[in-house]
Amino acid sequence: MSVTIYHNPRCSKSRDALRFLNDSGLKPTIVLYLDAGWTAEILVSLKQSTDLGWEKMLRADATRELITAIANSDNKKIIDYVVKNPVALERPFVTTAKGTRPCRPLTALLEIIDERPRSPWLTEKGEEII
Repeated sequence: MSVTIYHNPRCSKSRDALRFLNDSGLKPTIVLYLDAGWTAEILVSLKQSTDLGWEKMLRADATRELITAIANSDNKKIIDYVVKNPVALERPFVTTAKGTRPCRPLTALLEIIDERPRSPWLTEKGEEII
């Protein structure tokens, strides 16, 4: 199965998602989006494949900053903001043939991958996922 994770190694949720994928026997393509940056095309693709509104895709501080743009469905303004501020998008996003999910909570991975790591599987903070 082809898997891509948009990863921030400084984020514990992102590290947990990557470890979950690896422990499931998957070899994800890792996109370090803080280094690579976002493009409008990638952001549009993520939004379409998740079928989520921006308010679910953006971090809380970005949602507050863009409240008017979100209310007016001003996609250009929102995308321009995220391209300039890559940390504004929730993390991590994972894409597979079964779909794309922002993996907060981490259990969202279970919707888009069939593989599972050995149980019990714990996050860095000790939360049992499976």
